[in-house]
Amino acid sequence: MKIKDIKFSLRTVVTLFFIILFAAVLLTVNAYFNSSQKRIDKLLEESRPHYKLPKMTFETSEDSLYMNKYIKANNQIVGAVKNFQFKTRFYSSLILFSIMLISIFIFSVFFYYITKPLNELQEATKKIEKGDYSVYLPDSGIYEMKKLKQSFNGMSRELEKTQRKLVQAEKEMIWKEMSRILAHEIKNPLTPIQLSTQRLERFFHSDKEKFDSIFQESVEIINSEIMNLRNLVQTFSSFAKISDASKSIFDPTEVISEIIKPYKNAYNIKLELPENHRVEFDRLHFYQIITNIVQNAIDASDEKDEITISMEQSRSYLIISIKDEGPGIADADMKNIFEPYFTKKKKGTGLGLALVKRLVDVNHAIIRVKSEIGKGSVFEIIVEDFRA
Repeated sequence: MKIKDIKFSLRTVVTLFFIILFAAVLLTVNAYFNSSQKRIDKLLEESRPHYKLPKMTFETSEDSLYMNKYIKANNQIVGAVKNFQFKTRFYSSLILFSIMLISIFIFSVFFYYITKPLNELQEATKKIEKGDYSVYLPDSGIYEMKKLKQSFNGMSRELEKTQRKLVQAEKEMIWKEMSRILAHEIKNPLTPIQLSTQRLERFFHSDKEKFDSIFQESVEIINSEIMNLRNLVQTFSSFAKISDASKSIFDPTEVISEIIKPYKNAYNIKLELPENHRVEFDRLHFYQIITNIVQNAIDASDEKDEITISMEQSRSYLIISIKDEGPGIADADMKNIFEPYFTKKKKGTGLGLALVKRLVDVNHAIIRVKSEIGKGSVFEIIVEDFRA
């Protein structure tokens, strides 16, 4: 491995720098103190008392000169020591102050090189939060920040790829959901069309008079359901805009009676609908809601079971109830019945009641379900009475 290929972390560089700095300061201070100590030792040596000192009588000029010299030497020593003490305090303070300034400078640089990339990361993260996954950070800065930026850029690229895949998957899922719901909804008008044509076919061969009497009614049912099919196709062609309800005022009893007409001869359906009530609702949505719930009741019922459709007023609201005598819904399943693709039926898609819930919410109505195992279920649509 070459020396230039060796990578040092910022912590290692800062630690080595401080070790070198303190070592240089300590060597400098030690050299100065040794120099000062040698000078003081020399002065002490020169001022050391001579063997003559104890024998001096200070009566001769020679003794006086010697004593003056000795006192002068001692004064020099005291001055040197005081000077040494002053310089020691001064240089120690200066060194400590210099180390503090150098430390502040180093940590300021260190802080700058840390915070600048972190600010860049923060701004880049905000862009990613807003959905801009194309953000890229320049590969610069200290070793650790380079590694962090490289990891961030890698993550950003992966997120961008994942976003593209998710968008594509979401588009595919929407199309699949639309096609499944449309296929499910088309089945509902096909049932009364099939029942009407079978009825016509049966009486055409067995009872000409009966055939003539039901012909007009059957044709009207078939035409009505074909019109419903056409409306359904138009509605689901813009399924993404289902959040908008095109409301109108109509009599729910009349609409429900028209919906049930093709079923009445094939199934045991009982109507308890008062007249002269009005609701403000999307008519096509209302048709889809009632048709889906009735079809669910038929699927859950045996041939002889009775299905009761009733309506009652409660204050300023109308409660439309569709009751069957089927097996009922388990408590554990009750919370999931309006979830897409949840179904207990072998041939069900699990989209009918999900669409019902969505259409009820769009029209600002309420749907409630009551069920008891072995006794059947009741679906209640609560909508404001327009007359109230």
